[in-house]
Amino acid sequence: MQTLSPLSTALLCLLAAAACVGVSPDKPLPGSLTGTTDDRATLNQRFLEMFARAYYPGRSGQIMLVPERGDILLEPNDPFYRFMHGSPWDYDVEIPLILHGQGHIRQGIFDAPVTHRDIAPTVASLLDVPTPVTMSGTPLTASLANAAEPPRIVFVAVLDGARRDFFDRFVTDLPTLNRLKNEGAWYSEARIDYLPSLTSVGHASIATGAEPRVHGVVANTMYDRRFARPSGPFPDLSPASLHALTIADLWNLNTQGDAVIIGQGTTARATIPMAGHGGCLVSAQSTIMAMFDGTFGGWVTNDECYRLPSYVANDKAARLWQSGETWLGYEIHDSSTLLRTGRFITYQVDALVSMIEREEVGKDEVPDLILVNFKTLDYVGHRWGPDSDELAEALRDLDRELGRVIGALESAAGDNNFVTIIASDHGTPGEPEEPENARYYITDIIEAVHDRFDPTERRVILFYGDPADNQFFVDRSHLENLGFDLESVAAYLEALPYIFSAYTEDEVAAVSGR
Repeated sequence: MQTLSPLSTALLCLLAAAACVGVSPDKPLPGSLTGTTDDRATLNQRFLEMFARAYYPGRSGQIMLVPERGDILLEPNDPFYRFMHGSPWDYDVEIPLILHGQGHIRQGIFDAPVTHRDIAPTVASLLDVPTPVTMSGTPLTASLANAAEPPRIVFVAVLDGARRDFFDRFVTDLPTLNRLKNEGAWYSEARIDYLPSLTSVGHASIATGAEPRVHGVVANTMYDRRFARPSGPFPDLSPASLHALTIADLWNLNTQGDAVIIGQGTTARATIPMAGHGGCLVSAQSTIMAMFDGTFGGWVTNDECYRLPSYVANDKAARLWQSGETWLGYEIHDSSTLLRTGRFITYQVDALVSMIEREEVGKDEVPDLILVNFKTLDYVGHRWGPDSDELAEALRDLDRELGRVIGALESAAGDNNFVTIIASDHGTPGEPEEPENARYYITDIIEAVHDRFDPTERRVILFYGDPADNQFFVDRSHLENLGFDLESVAAYLEALPYIFSAYTEDEVAAVSGR
């Protein structure tokens, strides 16, 4: 949003952060927040600061958006994506965080405010390894038991798309997760403190312990002006765009490659941060990176930086639909349908347990590190929503398969020799409550901006791709030639009934400090 000139805004941001944001008195506060101390001006400032933590010049967009609470921004005509995260509202940013490990983790409920950045330094504390300056999170020492020896295995599981309230709503359906929660440390106030709240930024923040404006992964999809085309954060499965050491990198270097380090997941933006830079880091060794490729129908890697065991590479997913597998009556006939079922979790854990057993994880004095993205909840939540029978069944499937992983870790290292960390990268919104809320489409935003500012050439917006990014890329020179600026676009968008606030790159950059 914008109420001052760019120069005035920048100066005021330096003098008094609260002056950076104006108030739109004609727009009502979301109903669930009415009567709280979080008035519109306070929320505008908070959301601006969240975007600022994930601002990276050249990679971030020129306009950042916050949808009204309860409204959802989507691409049109995509049946697989009917629900979309990315916002600062509680359903997207309140996440679970569990630490569990007999002799290593203290039992209890901890209400300190914590975030993604605190996970990597906590793992570093468990492994007794110094952290780099980029790892700005705080170790969760209140829940660490100061064990005499480090655990043989640290297992970090990111439950993609899991909301914190799942652990209350589905308590009777999740025996494995609830045992870990009740026996371990439960952080009841864990939440995301940057925007957008999505997979790539979440996994990179968990893995590096750095703010997104430091590690450089700030969106699922960026627009590369060099080539005039969109780009994901890890093209060709390369970790080069990750500009901070991960906990896997740190342990790789510290052990001179002697530790078994496994990163597994679905999509590059989730899996590569888990695996780190591998052998593409100076003085480091190749680590295991197993990413499920839906087009290929199996596990793949980047041989330049990582390795993939042949027994994993040879396990093709087609064996599931060739055998006539179904899930809740849904036919599984290709990778896309498989990924949106609990059967994929079993397939993933088959590979993970094989690696734990065959790579001899936990069998020597050098602690091993396993970092895994479980994507199925996210896929199911995008399609059917967090209140669906499908989501409940996927949670039950995930809980059962996590039990298998825990069993494999116990066999490998013994009951008291491993630590499990459970977290989520983001949450997900529920069904919009009509008539107050609804689904809206980014194509309508593109059309509206062009109708208002560039009705003839319609090229002011260079790219607006993944709705969860909540930002789009603007040809500023063309916009200025038309007699407008970013502030005009932001003000216009804020007048739309489903946009809570809109920020310009200049505003966000001033607060970010870049």
